[in-house]
Amino acid sequence: MSNNSVATYSGRSIIWNRMKGNGTEWNNIGWGTSTTTASAISDVNLFAPATETRVAGTSTLTTTTQLGDTYKNTGTLTCLVGAKTITEAGLFDTTTLSPTTTLAVSITNAVTSISLGAASGIASNNYYRQMGNEVMLVTGGQNTVIETVTRGVLGSTSAAFAVSTATTVGGDGGAGTGGATSGQTATINAAKGGNMGAHADYAGISLSVNDSILYTWTDQLTALILFAFSAAMLGTFLGFVAGA
Repeated sequence: MSNNSVATYSGRSIIWNRMKGNGTEWNNIGWGTSTTTASAISDVNLFAPATETRVAGTSTLTTTTQLGDTYKNTGTLTCLVGAKTITEAGLFDTTTLSPTTTLAVSITNAVTSISLGAASGIASNNYYRQMGNEVMLVTGGQNTVIETVTRGVLGSTSAAFAVSTATTVGGDGGAGTGGATSGQTATINAAKGGNMGAHADYAGISLSVNDSILYTWTDQLTALILFAFSAAMLGTFLGFVAGA
């Protein structure tokens, strides 16, 4: 039923960090109400998160083609705060909602200073901000209503936005932990909404209070991954191809 479903860049970082023994499973489901469409791998959060707390789903590993190649997560979200039309959903590594506000002054695609309705609550260092299909990197004005941003990061495209456009903070999945692989230098932990590993958008589903949606997420690994290991004692590289 989805228009587009993606495992995001931050989701891929979550997977690698889990392999390293770090991070938290992305089994928490959140939803949103944006009119923006076309979920992209660059997305760091929902386009317009709703107010209901994310719900922890039940995750399992199943076999589709190869042994244990598919991750499945199932959970139900219930409309608790007013009737709404749900148009998107995401998988997160925490149930805590991310800092979300709206744009206070319209911007063009070239503006690098944005005015917000509320501060992010993140006191220092750089962090990502989702606004429509664009991802921005906040480099100044942290935890104020006037932020300095780098536009169109993570492969997204800068765009013009109207007053009251929803915007929310997102994490990089731990990509920047212990290195410089990400523009994010702030800690976007569970208390700040954590990281979104997958994003989907779909035709609107109108809900009244106490109506629910049952979500089933599946992520199947299908590509071949090339691993190269350095054999230091031999001074050579050993390589093999593993099906994933």
